[in-house]
Amino acid sequence: MTTKKVNFAAVGRDIYLDLPLSETILDYRPRGMIADLIAPIVGVRKQSGAITEFSQADRWRIEDDHRAPGTIAKRITMDVSSQLYYCNNYALQSGVTIEDRNNADPVFAARLIEGRATILTDKLFLNWESRIGLQVTSASNIGSSAAVTSLWTGTGADPMADLNVAIDNVYYATGYRPNRMAFGPRSWDAFRRHSTVRNAIFGTNNGGGYANTTQVQELFEMDNVLVAGGFANSAQENITRSIGAIWGPSVLVYYAPLNAAVDEPSFMYSYRLEAPGIPNMQVERHPYDSKTKTDDIEVGYYQDELITGSRFGFLVQSCA
Repeated sequence: MTTKKVNFAAVGRDIYLDLPLSETILDYRPRGMIADLIAPIVGVRKQSGAITEFSQADRWRIEDDHRAPGTIAKRITMDVSSQLYYCNNYALQSGVTIEDRNNADPVFAARLIEGRATILTDKLFLNWESRIGLQVTSASNIGSSAAVTSLWTGTGADPMADLNVAIDNVYYATGYRPNRMAFGPRSWDAFRRHSTVRNAIFGTNNGGGYANTTQVQELFEMDNVLVAGGFANSAQENITRSIGAIWGPSVLVYYAPLNAAVDEPSFMYSYRLEAPGIPNMQVERHPYDSKTKTDDIEVGYYQDELITGSRFGFLVQSCA
């Protein structure tokens, strides 16, 4: 049995929720972040628990339901499996010093706190995006995967055929047609610029320019075509920055329900603890600290991200 240590936030009597500021921050997502569209949020009431999954083989099996006169109906059984989740606490804190507060013009004083809250939320989203990116771009976590036979930056490639292989693989293996695609930035640039894609959308000799996500969504009959535009600095503090894309040159083709729910199959889910008194991306204001001379704020949440149905995804690798 593994013991997990969790650092809890301040107790209720020490903080209060800044509701107007929380509403602003909750509606904000850093540019290019798609974590919540890869792994939709499902609210849970307990920090840890089990996710029950009924066997698709049992649910979709055609049974002999004919009953002879005077006999009892055939009894069927259902196999049930489970997967465990544990909502870790993710939180960050920052503060506004008394010097900054007093030196700011009155009209800008409130923006100091808002700016700190935005930075904290950005970083929480960035870490969430990174955790999702690491999971879904590893072929070992996906039901099926394949590297393209020819890079999409070359003339001999057929990126549409590569994606159709992925779509068909998931569809005919599960009975669920994939409804979302997520491109890494390099794979997206190579795909939208390729002549076969441009010809399919704009006609022969592709005089209409480059494809956009809406056009590709209609082309493949998808609910969403996403581009993972998140970038991160992998260098430590005080070291020359090293900016790179969180997602590599791959495409994830997958199924996720339009409305997340614990009883709906999905390639991946984010299990978010939603309970009274538990922070859920709200801005918490701490009392003024006379020792550090700061007004401190904190943003946090409890969550676990799990691939709940690897068979509902296909990873197209090494596209560019």
